[in-house]
Amino acid sequence: MNEIQQDVNLDQGSVVEKILDDQINIDSLEEFKDLLEVFPDDPDLYRKFADLCSQRNKREAALMAYHKASARYLDAGMVLQSIVAKILAWSIVQPTHQEGRRFHERVHRQGGGDKPAQILFSQLDYTEMVALMLRLARVRLAPGEVVYESGSEAQDIYFIIAGELTETAPRRKRGSTAPTIALGENDIFGDIFPLEERSFCRGRVVATTAVELVKIAKPVLRASCYRYPRIRELLERLSRIRLTHDRDRTWQTVRRSCRYCLPADVKLELKTTHAEQPQLILGTSRDLSTGGICVALPSDTPRSEIDGLLKKKTTLTILEGTKTVIDRLAGHVIWLKTVGDESHPTTLIGVAFDPMAEETAIALNAFCTISNDEQEMIWSLWNHLVRH
Repeated sequence: MNEIQQDVNLDQGSVVEKILDDQINIDSLEEFKDLLEVFPDDPDLYRKFADLCSQRNKREAALMAYHKASARYLDAGMVLQSIVAKILAWSIVQPTHQEGRRFHERVHRQGGGDKPAQILFSQLDYTEMVALMLRLARVRLAPGEVVYESGSEAQDIYFIIAGELTETAPRRKRGSTAPTIALGENDIFGDIFPLEERSFCRGRVVATTAVELVKIAKPVLRASCYRYPRIRELLERLSRIRLTHDRDRTWQTVRRSCRYCLPADVKLELKTTHAEQPQLILGTSRDLSTGGICVALPSDTPRSEIDGLLKKKTTLTILEGTKTVIDRLAGHVIWLKTVGDESHPTTLIGVAFDPMAEETAIALNAFCTISNDEQEMIWSLWNHLVRH
């Protein structure tokens, strides 16, 4: 095993991550198709493959890949990412009115979440959503690149598709620490309100990683909000949401390390009183990492089973069909929320895992990335890339 292979072996899934981060460049469309066979449900890979096809003027292949990326993003609750992929698809072939309606219905049905962009697009009606989609302009930034400086005139409102940024406010007192805000995927920022007056940026926003954004210029948004006032109401409220570095996000957009795994069936065994049998609940993983899991409960789960779950101890089993993959992970239910609209609500619960044995952690990490057979296929592709 060479030095590169050893490095990858220490961080399972790093080959794909390096491809997504442009540390490994795949020029061959056929090689990229081989990678997609290993990870057929990874939306980031489909998006990157679609971009590559578009650059090569392979319009039909790009169109199909953008549609697949959009669907898989939406399955993961990543509304903004799904919308951007759909915009890129529709820039190749203009959609029918019926196709647009179907996509809007899926966004309403599957696009729940409590991050600003998730809330915004899942609550817009069809005409409002299309009005915003038509006005989004894409922006890419390198690490360290400045979006705007504190005190500069606010020109745009931004939606984060991928990457991380920090917003640093001016120091209030000489020698004091400048307040820093973390901005991540599906956040909205830009101090453009009130729209009818000049406004100025409250802090300095800098990309801490490679970043992809979409933005709307203030005059363009002002015209849209005149026709669709509810867009203004939602944006004005949601763009104020900020999160300081020392607070945790209760809902994390699916992390890159977790996008590689397929949705898994989950069995929860919750502790009750000593005299009663444990409460059993079945669900599906929405976000899985070595630290915890977000589980979507079936829509027909009785409310009586949902109430009282918060802070309960649980033992969790991850299944693939009838096969047990990870058995009896101990943890606590640390949050519970309902997302989606009233006609199609989905209950999500967040479970933080207790400290686990080393062999369990290794098995869980492997499941969060790729299986042994998939790893062998990746080694083959990796070796080919290194040699060529």
